[in-house]
Amino acid sequence: MAIQQWRKDMNAALGVAEAERAAGNTAAAIAAANNAMSLSRTSASSTAVHNARQNIYNTTPVTAPTVEPETGPGPGPGPAAAVESAADKARREYYESLAADRIAQREEQKTSARGFLRTLLTQYNMQSLAGQIESLIQQSTNQDFLAEKVRETAEYKTRFKGLLDLQARGITDVRNEGEYLDLETNYRRVFREAGLVNYLGVSGSQGEYNSIADLVGKFSLSVNEVQDRVLDAQRVVADTPQEVRDSLQRFYNVDPATLVEYALDPTRTQNKINQLANTAIVGGYASRAGLNLDVGGAESIASLSGSSDINVERFTVDAAAGRAIRDSTKRLANIEKSTLSDTESLTASMGVDAEAKKKVTTLQSRERARFGGTSAIGSTTLSNARTI
Repeated sequence: MAIQQWRKDMNAALGVAEAERAAGNTAAAIAAANNAMSLSRTSASSTAVHNARQNIYNTTPVTAPTVEPETGPGPGPGPAAAVESAADKARREYYESLAADRIAQREEQKTSARGFLRTLLTQYNMQSLAGQIESLIQQSTNQDFLAEKVRETAEYKTRFKGLLDLQARGITDVRNEGEYLDLETNYRRVFREAGLVNYLGVSGSQGEYNSIADLVGKFSLSVNEVQDRVLDAQRVVADTPQEVRDSLQRFYNVDPATLVEYALDPTRTQNKINQLANTAIVGGYASRAGLNLDVGGAESIASLSGSSDINVERFTVDAAAGRAIRDSTKRLANIEKSTLSDTESLTASMGVDAEAKKKVTTLQSRERARFGGTSAIGSTTLSNARTI
């Protein structure tokens, strides 16, 4: 690769400086060295030129200032005046220039550090520390040093409580502030898309930061799990019949208005929340079909869907079959003073409860024996348990 032109010019100027030094032309040597310094473009080249220039100073004998008589009006020569030699002047100007360069460099570093801190505090929403910027950059302008000093503040420990909780537990899934801020953004997105804009607190407030810190640091709920829980909660509330909401209240004493908070309780697993939603739907749609289920029966039926959402359309058909079984026992029940509950009727029809199924079968036999002919409770109305 061709040597850059500036480097050629710098080396040439250094050569002139050395030649002038060897010839004893100190002023010319220093001037050439200063020219080489102005041509340098890298830290390494500046250091090399600086060392060469120092060598000129160190090998040039210091001479006393030249004293010449002062001329002027009057009968004789005036008092002597010291005249600065060319070498002394060059040396003085060099050190003055060096000092000015250092001051300028320091100010440039301070400006850069000041901008770094302002950007960092804005990103963290910690502008309350803006008054400490000047005192921090007086200590150092190194960005790593400044970032660490920010981490030592009480404001940082409050702002990033969730991240610090994770680190204290040895969890490294979220490695730094940038990833934690991304996590906060994703949590906000989940609640915003669910129509719960201020559920965590006003955006950018300490209350919101504390809520997210609890989700992350205390409960270790991932963004995906929070999203699933919120959707399960809303599945019961949004666009569902009033009977479903009533079942939620009757079975679990949970009001729809507080359902999201219930769903985010870390003591409950995701499967439990899904089961709760399915159970409320079973109870609600059974009620629409005219069946009054107890919580145990509704949970047994809901368990047929496993970890999936319940198939409401299929369950509506099942509920109608359960109601048919209940209604067909009325004649016998009135005569024998026996009962078949709504829960037993439906769980027997769906093959969920073996005892209920046996009870229905017995009623079927007794009805045939008492009335003759075919029972209204046909064998085809009973089925084995299956997913719904």
